[in-house]
Amino acid sequence: MDSPRILLVGLGGFGRNHLRAWHHLRLGAGLHVAELNPDLHAEASAFNLPAERLTTDVERFIDEVDVVDIVTPSTSHYDLIKLALERGKDVFVEKPMTMTSKEAEALARLADESGRLLQVGFYYRFHPMSPRLRRMITDGELGDIRYLSGNFMGFKRARTDVGVTHTDGIHFIDLFNWLLGAAPSQVYAVTRDHFNRGLEDFSVVMLEYPSGAVAKIESGYIQPGRWRDKVVPGAFTSKEIFVSGSRATVEVDFETEYMRIHGVQHEFLNNTWTPVSSGSNTPLTPTADPIQMIAAEFTDFLACTATRRRPSADAVGSGVVLARIMESLYESAASGSPVRFAWSAAEVASLANAPVTDAP
Repeated sequence: MDSPRILLVGLGGFGRNHLRAWHHLRLGAGLHVAELNPDLHAEASAFNLPAERLTTDVERFIDEVDVVDIVTPSTSHYDLIKLALERGKDVFVEKPMTMTSKEAEALARLADESGRLLQVGFYYRFHPMSPRLRRMITDGELGDIRYLSGNFMGFKRARTDVGVTHTDGIHFIDLFNWLLGAAPSQVYAVTRDHFNRGLEDFSVVMLEYPSGAVAKIESGYIQPGRWRDKVVPGAFTSKEIFVSGSRATVEVDFETEYMRIHGVQHEFLNNTWTPVSSGSNTPLTPTADPIQMIAAEFTDFLACTATRRRPSADAVGSGVVLARIMESLYESAASGSPVRFAWSAAEVASLANAPVTDAP
């Protein structure tokens, strides 16, 4: 697709970053925007988008475009994706794809039956450090993966459509599934709603994988972050992970774009399990700000639409699987007990065979 015609639906919050990313790719000439609130149309006008390609009605342009990019409140995703797929459009949608697994399963079936592509926006897969880390894992450089940990937290405004796990923690749940090429076998979670708004503002999620690896993801608005946030004005957040293997451990900080590899393994020496180090190093890795990461997602999405290959973050692995995990972690938080999963062959395959795409 040489010059795709694009319909961007939503200019509030993260939608502005999608607008910037399309222009970063020099695809503004084919861009149309649907935003319900006309007061936000000035955002598009600042990028010289003609008034005749701005609307408050998604129906106005949907038959004139090739792809639809949805960046609206999560509660509206299902209806908008369904509309776009039924009109024969390939769809990119910001996470979470849907609010329920039932909705996700219905959309995955619709995409499959219609032959349309449906890609979910999980942009940490597209930071240059992430494909490098996944290759290190799959090539065995870290040995057997034992533990993954992620912190996605900091003082910032709370979203009104979903809780903090659904907006922040979910990034690292998806990232860990993709890094391991697997869905978890069990989840246990603790959440709190300190703001008394019906949505959690703090959570700790524990995931156990079939390999025996364990992952912990902490997210919240009440914990301090270390770095000025690149997306939310005035916020300080931490967005960091580490992956611990039997041969080495890797630290990644997405805010400072820092990766450090520790060549440490434990050996039984003098009747004691002792850490033996072969040294640590900080490899040079390309950087990418949020706009470049979104642009990398879009580049991959458009390549998929041109070749008809399956997206990495597709409707099954990053839609259905993530929706079931989210439902189960809230069930676990309510019951105080772990919840086990039984995945279909298609759901397992969607993660085991997920492509690795290097960010441009």
